[in-house]
Formats: sequence, C-alpha cells, structure tokens
Amino acid sequence: MEENNYEFTFTGYEFADEKGIGNGKVVKVPEKINYKQALKNTTIWTSTVIFDVEELGKELIDMPNVRRGQDTATWWKVLKTGVIAYGLNESLSLYRRSNNTLSSNKIKALKRTWNLYRNVEKLSFFTSLYNFCCYCLNAVKRRV
Repeated sequence: MEENNYEFTFTGYEFADEKGIGNGKVVKVPEKINYKQALKNTTIWTSTVIFDVEELGKELIDMPNVRRGQDTATWWKVLKTGVIAYGLNESLSLYRRSNNTLSSNKIKALKRTWNLYRNVEKLSFFTSLYNFCCYCLNAVKRRV
C-alpha cells in the first residue's frame, strides 16, 4: 500500500468449513475495482480489507446506517468518491461459513443486495436490475 500509495486494498480468500478448515475453493480477486465494477461484483470480503485512514479520513469509512450490508455499503461509499480498491490476488484469509448464519442464507443475501441498490445507492430500477443480475452471476462463478 505504501509503495503504491493505495488507499483501499483487499485480498483473495479461501472458503472454509465450520471448523475453519479450508476447502480449496479460493476466491480470486481483480487487480483493481472501481465503484461501477463493485456494484456488479461483491468480491471484497471484510476481513481482507485495509484502508489508509490517514488518507481517506475516518468519516469516509464510517459505515452507513443500514441494518444489513454495512460492509458492502461502506466499500461503495468509498469507491463512489473515485477511490480505486486494489486487490492482491492471494488467499490470505479463510472465510468460515457455518449453516444458519446470515451469510449462509442466500435469499437474505439477495434481498440485502437489492435493498442496497435501491435504498442506499438510490439506483433506478433498471440500473439495479442490471447490477443485480451481474452480482448473481459473479456470486455463482465465485462458488463454482
């Protein structure tokens, strides 16, 4: 980050079971992602994010007041200012997924993302629909 003057970075990660044992499914991340790209691909995982708070300021990275999806709403809030997020395509973290958790419920995840498009980002119906379809395709690709 320091060498390249990056303000927002994230890395790849591997899915793991309830015991934290990696299952070999590694999520590859893009070299960089901007706001419009991030709307279509929620590949940034919270535990891999690093912000340069001195450059961005704490106010910009304060999470929006939404019930669910605060992390994604925060990435979009920062990216909307023109900041680029830079990805390191190395698996440096395990994403442990358990049954009956918020992240394991795909219907709730779909509703949460739709809500972010419409009620947080205030995107039009058709722009939301386009991004939502891309989000769904990318989510499936990430898990296959």
